[in-house]
Amino acid sequence: MLLGLALAGLLPITQGCAPLHLANAPFGSDSSNQYALRGDTATVAEVSMNEKVYYAVKRAKLENAVVLQVIDDENPARVLPLPEGDRAVYVSELLSQTGVMNKLGHVEATLYRTSSDSINGIPMEIKMGRSRDNVQPASDYALQAGDRVMVSKATNPALEMLFDGLIGN
Repeated sequence: MLLGLALAGLLPITQGCAPLHLANAPFGSDSSNQYALRGDTATVAEVSMNEKVYYAVKRAKLENAVVLQVIDDENPARVLPLPEGDRAVYVSELLSQTGVMNKLGHVEATLYRTSSDSINGIPMEIKMGRSRDNVQPASDYALQAGDRVMVSKATNPALEMLFDGLIGN
């Protein structure tokens, strides 16, 4: 029957994958709007790091664990188990018991809470004390399965205050 319709001219003979052109398509449908590599795209290393973090968070949710992501570390995304039962573990405990505070000294940190609304999670600022070597109680969040704590080395607060004084802040 298809052959009959094609011969009658009612059905095109070639039924390959032609581009679909819709009027008023919200994301455009012209061929110039194809995915392309540009200078502002993420590098392969960044993409693979994001992929590692994504799978680490996914694994942490399944295993009642959290992800500790330390920027510029040789093992930047570690999956660490939470204790069984009702015992809560806080950000400050995670940072001190893993040795991150001792290794980095002064840190900046952000907690990313898993959410169905965001693939990266909802960022929750972790406010550090003035010396940046302890977590302020107001942001010492209790950790939940699938949480990701991203930590990076901060500038020495004494040097920062000296610099701020020199430039007049």
